[in-house]
Amino acid sequence: MKMTFRNQFMVFAGSLVLAACAGPGAEPNKESADLTGEQPVIAPPPPEAKPGPEAERIAEDATIERRIRSMAHYAAATAAMERGQRAEALEEFEQAALADPTNEKIVLEVVRMLLAQKQFDKVLALLVKATINPNAPAKMHALLAVAYSQKGKLDLARIAAENAIRKAPRSILGYKTLVQVYEKEMKGGAKRLPQIRKLLDKAFAQKKPPIAFQVELALMAAGYIGLDNTAAKEFQPRIRKLLDAAWASKPTIPIMIEQIGRGYRMIEAREEAAAATEALLKALPGNPAVLMQLAQDLILAGKLKEGRIHLEAILKKNPRAWRAHQLLAAVAMDEDEFATAAKHYREAIKLNPRIEQLYFDLVSALLSDEKADEAQKVLGLAKRKFKPNFLQAYFAAMISLEKRDFNQALDDLRRAETIARNADPTRLNHILYFQMGTTAERAGKFKEAEKYFRQSIGKKPDYATALNYLGYMWADRGENLDEAIELIDRALKESPDNGAYLDSRAWELFKQGKIKQALEWQLKALKQTEEGDAEIFLHLGEMYLKLKQPKAAREYLDKAAAIKDIEPDVKARIQAVLKQLP
Repeated sequence: MKMTFRNQFMVFAGSLVLAACAGPGAEPNKESADLTGEQPVIAPPPPEAKPGPEAERIAEDATIERRIRSMAHYAAATAAMERGQRAEALEEFEQAALADPTNEKIVLEVVRMLLAQKQFDKVLALLVKATINPNAPAKMHALLAVAYSQKGKLDLARIAAENAIRKAPRSILGYKTLVQVYEKEMKGGAKRLPQIRKLLDKAFAQKKPPIAFQVELALMAAGYIGLDNTAAKEFQPRIRKLLDAAWASKPTIPIMIEQIGRGYRMIEAREEAAAATEALLKALPGNPAVLMQLAQDLILAGKLKEGRIHLEAILKKNPRAWRAHQLLAAVAMDEDEFATAAKHYREAIKLNPRIEQLYFDLVSALLSDEKADEAQKVLGLAKRKFKPNFLQAYFAAMISLEKRDFNQALDDLRRAETIARNADPTRLNHILYFQMGTTAERAGKFKEAEKYFRQSIGKKPDYATALNYLGYMWADRGENLDEAIELIDRALKESPDNGAYLDSRAWELFKQGKIKQALEWQLKALKQTEEGDAEIFLHLGEMYLKLKQPKAAREYLDKAAAIKDIEPDVKARIQAVLKQLP
């Protein structure tokens, strides 16, 4: 369900007010007006002329007068509250804020009261009037930016946020608010990544900012990487430097410790994230949410035993902690204990049947345990409980693949693609199209497979797995050998010691009749394969057979035949080549 303006404004503005109380471009549309019908004046203030002594005295007197007037209204408001006259009190509080809009405490308190009364129009009107004053603090401008943003007046929101930064360049509040505005513009189709990048560079350039600024900046930059993963290589070291500096300051405030841990988590610094969460647990002993987070961090850091101990302790205290079962299942999956994983996923579903992801997790565990029929029953239950979606179609395809019904699997993936195109285009990534390509190839639909592989490569040109697969498919069929070579070489450039890619290169040479060259590459592939690979052994057997070395051919073909759980088509080819031996 979409949030209304009122609900959204309540959430965003309320959090900003609370944060302020706790302590931590484009031209405006000339046709726009605030909710009172008045034209807001939020343009950047002009450079101030240096006042003379007389002007300073007049200004000081005016300031004193405003403060006296504001305090008089505040006192009247307090008295009205004591009498139980809430409406009169609120009116007096408003007047107190308007009389001295530079009084951050009063204005923010009044905003909080108005939000509680859901008087959003008055909030906007108050903030507009408060920020007209050139001495209005940065928090006022940031809060106004949030209000305008939620109202869809993004040009005005952007200017208000820029004013917040201009007034307090070493406060993170304005930067955060402006990023929120940019992100909202991006949802409308605007390209704002360059602007976000420029803003982050400006924030990074601030000299000796407070620790809180550094931590919040690290989180902002990590969020930016999520929008533009091409920036990860450059930004991750900068983020790490900020977080390390903040951690070295030995913070004691729980929220800062939590933010540092979250930042480490976002850049996948697993051990550091776990250390921060351990420190948070010391600050908040026995907190169940922190205990759960610590268990998760330990698991992600590879400390499975420690993570399991914490999870079992959580379940001992609270047997209904479904999340603990989910994480214990994840540990079991990592250790290939698929039956144990399935047991924990079933317990999690019993405790919280409304979480659809748990059904998909259980399906994955059952498929890993080669229990396709059970997986199908679980997926059927999910389909009856929840609306049709991408993951339902996707896991239906995985079940069909396990049953080797490649045509049905391809139909399921096509349906998943259609759902994603209409509901969530982010799902249309290189991995999905690669899976569609491999499924089409196994269904014998080679032209369709080529189309999907090309789409996968188009999404990620350096995706070596797709480059190799398409190249090998052509080489195996004796088609498009020149392009096959190019694709396989591109895959090898990304991963020069990959046994599968070396095998593809060898097989392409074999198909061209260059048997000795092919053998050289195939032996390289064998050297890079730690465990026995049936196809590599098979290809070696075929090459030695062509070179009229039947003894060597039989040796490798027997090795291929001895491997368990190989694809039926590979098994059939091994037997066919064995029959060719003298």
